[in-house]
Amino acid sequence: MTRRGRRFRRRGDTVIGAILLTALTVGAGVFILAVATGWLGVSLQSSTSEANRAVLLVKTSAQLNFERVFYTGVVRNVTVRNIADVPITITRIEIVSPSGVLKASYPASGFTRIGEVQPQQAIELDSGVVPACSSCTSFETLRMRIWYVASSLFDDANPMISVDEMRYVESVFVHPPVGAPARCPLPPNWMMVDVVDPVTYTDSGKIPPSPNNRVYVRFPFASSSGTATVDLQVVNATGEYGFATNTVPTISNVLQPFAGSFAGFQVPLTVRVLSADYTILQQEWVFGGIPGKAHASGVTLWSDANKNVNVVEVELGVNDVVGGNYRVTVTLYDCNGAQILSRSITVRIPVGIFTDSVFIDIPSTPLTDIKRVVIGVEEA
Repeated sequence: MTRRGRRFRRRGDTVIGAILLTALTVGAGVFILAVATGWLGVSLQSSTSEANRAVLLVKTSAQLNFERVFYTGVVRNVTVRNIADVPITITRIEIVSPSGVLKASYPASGFTRIGEVQPQQAIELDSGVVPACSSCTSFETLRMRIWYVASSLFDDANPMISVDEMRYVESVFVHPPVGAPARCPLPPNWMMVDVVDPVTYTDSGKIPPSPNNRVYVRFPFASSSGTATVDLQVVNATGEYGFATNTVPTISNVLQPFAGSFAGFQVPLTVRVLSADYTILQQEWVFGGIPGKAHASGVTLWSDANKNVNVVEVELGVNDVVGGNYRVTVTLYDCNGAQILSRSITVRIPVGIFTDSVFIDIPSTPLTDIKRVVIGVEEA
């Protein structure tokens, strides 16, 4: 009996030990699992945050476009558009030399919230934030650099926290003489025209009948993106008027067609581009010519990234039976009716050639200053 009792106690000790060992093992496992789960949660949260920042970085890379840089010693005005899918915050504006030397900035150091731009919207930055450059010289080539970041990554209390995600865009411009006034300040709502192209017969200079009685117009820049109703007036040499209307995008690189009551009109022609919704800056285009010989049948104002016109292209329609030597003259006028410039070139058109493109170099002229374009064609 005593021997059996001792065996019973020994077996009990073994069972209790096993239970304690199991409990310790399970407890340690639960502890390790809890630690691992907590670490995994933190890791996943960190990874998700980093992934979100990476996605926003991709979405905002090179997604801010310059639309206009107007910079003088008196007025400084820049328009940029957000073409990203997320809101963007502009944090810094710099003026730098071509070699990258900082000439001026706003703010003077660091970053700040200058303005927020919603997707597909534009913002106008004025002299309050576009820095003046006291060390810049007249006609010095410079770069406007604008820093930005996805708005959800920007912290007003600590702007430097998102400095690694900030990106910038640049536009080249030329510093004007200090104090140079603008010829034509921009109105609140505006659209630009840089191509007007009436369809004409090359030999006679007449606009054909329907369905080809068209004038094509391009509207590359505007104060805002949208649509506008645009009216066209076409006047022929006898003073007869023709009209056309179309609803067009305010900003587009596509030629917009206008068909109207001007079939049979013959050069010289005057085309006026008007709108009740926007101020059309380049309103009047005159197409000179000699009926039956040669005429201007289309005009393009070629501008650079800063919207300065350096070349005027004239599409010349010629009676291929006669050919000839012709002097083509481009004269530009500003919004006050004052002549900006006049330049001519003489071309020889051999018999058998019915059209030619004539390129006329002109001094750099802001597209915003041009209101009236007159093309003259005469025998040389």
